[in-house]
Amino acid sequence: MHLLNGKLVKEEDLVVSIRDLGFMRGFAVFDFLITYRGQRPFYLDRHLDRLFRSAELIGLAVPWDKAQVRAWVMEALAANADGEEKAIKIVVSGGPSHTLLPSGTPTIAVIIDPRSAHQFPDSFYTEGVAVITDKFRRYIPEAKSNNYIEGVKQAQTAARSGAIETIYYDDAQVYEGSTSNVFALVDGVLVTPNANILGGVTRGVLLEILPPAGVPVEARDITIADLRAAREIFLAASNKEVMPVTHMDGVPVGDGVPGPATKEAMRIFREFTRSENW
Repeated sequence: MHLLNGKLVKEEDLVVSIRDLGFMRGFAVFDFLITYRGQRPFYLDRHLDRLFRSAELIGLAVPWDKAQVRAWVMEALAANADGEEKAIKIVVSGGPSHTLLPSGTPTIAVIIDPRSAHQFPDSFYTEGVAVITDKFRRYIPEAKSNNYIEGVKQAQTAARSGAIETIYYDDAQVYEGSTSNVFALVDGVLVTPNANILGGVTRGVLLEILPPAGVPVEARDITIADLRAAREIFLAASNKEVMPVTHMDGVPVGDGVPGPATKEAMRIFREFTRSENW
């Protein structure tokens, strides 16, 4: 079961008007999170804060408050209660309109899937994954919008080369992955870009929990040259958690295997998600 405009619906009834501005013009935002230990959403309030911030940044008026959207998420989860971990996607679009102007009746959907549908093979974590790079900066990068034209285009390019994702950069800095944040070991310190990116919830948690565990980490911008010289790289995202990158543009990262800093970050994050500390 899912939730559409405040009502529980089956998969076959999860439909919107073809005139919805989310479909016709890409005028929509979304957020994505998972649950741990069954039905417990990981930092739901932080994801809702980001969803509302994304809507504000693109000029999408949201008529519901966060408490209402939170209640809908929990209602949708309860309708799917089977003890298994879930993946949650919340989408807010401009609603049906015959023009470029929103009609004032936005659409909201809460989509619940088994978390297993969004998980990756164990080998991705033990052996690492490959990425490619793309000279590109997202429009309003601080917003998690449905504008994924470059992301879909690059996903196809990455798949043809055996890569899992694309990392965006330009002459000024490295930005982010197409669906994740980036961490790199630069001069012995884990660094994650800080400007012109989507502030990932997983990224934020790592910045909070790694230093107390003895892992140096900084939020600061780096160049593509820094990234190419990095001894270790990993991706951070809700569904990926901490995923080692061992090849970039066909070239090994460091020794071409997950490095010690990445392994430690992976261990700390997994222990944290299974704890009572959040």
